[in-house]
Amino acid sequence: MPDADKIGKFSRRWSKMFTKLCEGYFDGASLAKDAVFSLRKDLEHYGNFPIRFLIDASERLESLRDNPLFLPIHDWSEEDRYIRDLKFSYTRKFQPNQRAIELAILAYKDIEHILRNGGSIVGNLDEALIQKYVRRIYDSNFCELVPLALESQMDADWAEITHRLSGMDVFIDKHINTLVSQIAKKGNVKHLKMPSRFSLKKIISITDDVFNLGNRK
Repeated sequence: MPDADKIGKFSRRWSKMFTKLCEGYFDGASLAKDAVFSLRKDLEHYGNFPIRFLIDASERLESLRDNPLFLPIHDWSEEDRYIRDLKFSYTRKFQPNQRAIELAILAYKDIEHILRNGGSIVGNLDEALIQKYVRRIYDSNFCELVPLALESQMDADWAEITHRLSGMDVFIDKHINTLVSQIAKKGNVKHLKMPSRFSLKKIISITDDVFNLGNRK
């Protein structure tokens, strides 16, 4: 079992998640439920200003989406100036968490990249931006650190752990969509409803009577 607390690449809550990922006792759905609890804590820690930042920025992207014929000749350097100015304004007025604002800017650029390359965003742009932001938090605070953490685990099965991480994705996306709907509706990250913490161990001892598993309390 990895001593994730000593790895120093994760926050404490994500180090516990990394340990569970490496242990191999839990399926993708159970791991995703645990991961989304850590994700909620990150969202609460980063606060509401990144959400307000993205909602303000969505008006800019809305104007781009509503005029697709002009996109091929649009001066995209204007978007860089706009988002820098918005960041400066928020930093000066509200002193938000800088890491959170940087992740929000990356989320903005994700949507900008889609529009710039001829893609389309269907539905609410606020939700699309918030979804990218929440996913950026999950990826940067956990997924992208897993390979770095595994470098210090000499006996780690990289292929198996990567497979487990990928197996979480469909559940993570579902939970993120649930969080995003709540955030977009309320306009803040407080009191988000979470899935049950129940987790199912997937490894069964060879001494277990498989016919009696359903009778366990």
